[in-house]
Amino acid sequence: MGALELSRDYFLKVARPALERDCADVYPRLAAGLVGNGSDRYGFDDEISRDHDWGVDFYLWTTEEDAGSIGALNEWKRRLFAEHPPSSVAQRSQYCLEVNAMTVADFYRQLIGTPDRPQTLGEWIRVGDENFSLATNGEVFLDGAGEFSAIRARLLEYYPEDLRRKRIAAKCMEVAQSGQYNHLRMARRADWVATRTTLTRFTEATIALVFLLNRVYRPYYKWEFRMMRSLPILGEALAEPLERLALSPGFGEAELRAQSEDVELICAALVAELHAQGLARSHESFLTAQGAEVQASISSEGLRAMPAQHWI
Repeated sequence: MGALELSRDYFLKVARPALERDCADVYPRLAAGLVGNGSDRYGFDDEISRDHDWGVDFYLWTTEEDAGSIGALNEWKRRLFAEHPPSSVAQRSQYCLEVNAMTVADFYRQLIGTPDRPQTLGEWIRVGDENFSLATNGEVFLDGAGEFSAIRARLLEYYPEDLRRKRIAAKCMEVAQSGQYNHLRMARRADWVATRTTLTRFTEATIALVFLLNRVYRPYYKWEFRMMRSLPILGEALAEPLERLALSPGFGEAELRAQSEDVELICAALVAELHAQGLARSHESFLTAQGAEVQASISSEGLRAMPAQHWI
């Protein structure tokens, strides 16, 4: 059983009744759950995860009007774990945020820099995919006031469409530049480090593009491929050729040909999806053409004029 499931079970069976009894004055407005940093918030934890920062835990989130209760709530939680120890309590390290009580606004502020969904382009572009993913993963176990879940729902509406298109355009161009253009060119120069780098950059750009096409925030790099596989649009379809590229052992003639075939297979699938979403019409196989079309479709003149390379 994963830590998220264990934490939910502990909260609902042990913590929630005690919280309602002991903190009756703030309980109707409290939210609780497990969201943010950690593989367990994605349901990706396994035996390897248990060597640090793993186990039963939960946040308590208050409204601003109840901010004065945070110290008492943290003390209540410490007593609860001491009196009713779960099978495994997460041991926090210096590298992890404390899973303590805080206001709803402070929780979102520490992850995305704003207390609610960003309102301006500047607020959006200051935050990477990973942090938006952290702010919307995991599970909410309780939300009396509904404030935490309302902000979460607004964030899950995803990027403003112009910004999504800007990032799609940039990733199309990176896919083309790394995989379709530079891969075989660097191999012909026998620069094997650069050849491997082109495949790595191609893979990263492809995965990022799949997330953008699914309107899902991309997580921390070590989990992005695993999550990509579960996405309904191109997730499973592109997982196999991407794995073949990762497992390709060298750069002999046959191997380079197979790599190039997988690159083009992936690009053809991306072009088809860009067409399906009405983002591009060109049947040119080189994705720079599609990137230029997506760029041209951006309604904001300022955002449209910014060089795509800035977003790679």
